[in-house]
Amino acid sequence: MILGLDIGGTNIKAGVVNAGKIVRRYRFPTRAHQRQAAVEQIKRVVDRFAGRISAVGIGCAGIIDSEKGIVRYSPNFAGWENVELGPILARDFNKPVRVINDVNAIMLGEWKYGAARGYDNAFLFTLGTGVGGAAVVEGKLLFGACGFAGEFGHTTIDFKGPRCACGNRGCLERYVGSRHIVDLARRLIRNERSALRAYGALSPRIIAREARRGDRVARAVFDRIGTYIGIGVSSIVNLLDPEIVIVSGGIARAGAILFDPVRRTVDQLILGATFRDLKIIPAKLGDDAGVLGAAAWAAEKSVRKR
Repeated sequence: MILGLDIGGTNIKAGVVNAGKIVRRYRFPTRAHQRQAAVEQIKRVVDRFAGRISAVGIGCAGIIDSEKGIVRYSPNFAGWENVELGPILARDFNKPVRVINDVNAIMLGEWKYGAARGYDNAFLFTLGTGVGGAAVVEGKLLFGACGFAGEFGHTTIDFKGPRCACGNRGCLERYVGSRHIVDLARRLIRNERSALRAYGALSPRIIAREARRGDRVARAVFDRIGTYIGIGVSSIVNLLDPEIVIVSGGIARAGAILFDPVRRTVDQLILGATFRDLKIIPAKLGDDAGVLGAAAWAAEKSVRKR
């Protein structure tokens, strides 16, 4: 049995995984603003299951050195630079510990057990506060030369576009991150009648619900962000030629109001659309994907080491 952890800025999700199934679960709020406190939290959950597990896999947002188990930088945790998370836990618990980027973990989970199972070439992106990406190419998880492959949210769709938090201009994340979806809706309802005006606080979930009910402004929001996503996905398809593209994150539950404009835009922009059998579908595993993927990473690396 292997312990998989999905370390987020809000919650840490953990699961004891046996043969690809989560047999025990644990979830608790992250103490993200205190570096050592967050590390101690992770230690406590590992200690909770240490007597039953053979290895630990961890998915964490940020720039991860997966070979050495070092978190080079994480946007979710204050002061997390060059944190030797893997070596620290391996030393304290005398077990193999492997660390991987959180979106890579989600990709691995969906590839092994979910929507991408059976495919040798797949791309997955997550939609939330930020936008992340990961790829399986020719049956292998793609890391790149420095281990940073998959930064889908920071691909440029308009080089003269608005400034992104990363410092670049026109990044995809700057158009389809959760906050920017809400900002777009607020701009559109200034001069249009819309059910969205009745809400004191908007969210992508509320906008999606009103879009499904037929609200014209809410539908316009999703048509526009679907187009933006389609522009980004078309570049990935032209570059990597995946068999399947998977959309993960809460917004993926929006359904046809999101997927229709994404697919339409991709069909318009990719080379050789009529010769491809490309699928663009929602993820299957929800919050379990990161836990299962982290555990799969630990299992895979443990086997390789023997």
